[in-house]
Amino acid sequence: MTPIRTSPVRNSRWLVPAAPALWLGLFFLVPFAIVARIALSDAATARPPYRPVLDVSEGWQGVLAFLSGLDLENFATLAADPLYLDALVTSLWVAGLSTLIMLATGYPMALAMARAPHRWRPLLLALVILPFWTSFLIRIYAWIGILKPEGLLNAALIGAGVISEPLQIINTPVAVLIGIAYAYLPFMVLPLYAALDRMGDRFDGMDIRFDGIETRMADGFATVGAGMAQIVTLLEGLDDRDR
Repeated sequence: MTPIRTSPVRNSRWLVPAAPALWLGLFFLVPFAIVARIALSDAATARPPYRPVLDVSEGWQGVLAFLSGLDLENFATLAADPLYLDALVTSLWVAGLSTLIMLATGYPMALAMARAPHRWRPLLLALVILPFWTSFLIRIYAWIGILKPEGLLNAALIGAGVISEPLQIINTPVAVLIGIAYAYLPFMVLPLYAALDRMGDRFDGMDIRFDGIETRMADGFATVGAGMAQIVTLLEGLDDRDR
């Protein structure tokens, strides 16, 4: 009986997901574990400035002593202080709402890109990535120039006769939502576009009625892409709101 030979290409397929998994492990999970370890520790005037400290030279006894010294005292302090609770609730509200705004604007953009002729898709993809070529700080300052009382938006609305006095948009929650939604919209569009593009011509599996403003995503690719995009933008929104 001839033994079955596996293709070297098939054996090396695990290398494809291994690279991003290693990247996430080093630059996301490891820093997250460090922050979680500090959060469960107690402040101390020492180096490092927290206790307990893991002593690997003592073997399992050192590990058990380290684990027994961790506690939830810091979280109890946060829960007892209304200042921290208000900051947490506000951060979650802003990040969640900005994520919904990005989904509402990013999904039609990604769908239009996926349904565009193939010769136009590289150009449309470049236009989505183009803002990353400019400094994040410069782009946010540009929005300050647009939203301030004497900015371009108020000037256009007054010139069109829509309003008689400038709107106070800058330094408000609305301005924060606009800034976050604009800054991280590509992170919503790109995963959605990748998922929809993989579907190819299988848009028959999606029941889309633009006149009824009702979109039902019946394909798993679109659902997974939307989920990943929302996770990324929600984390980015939380990070920006806490700055």
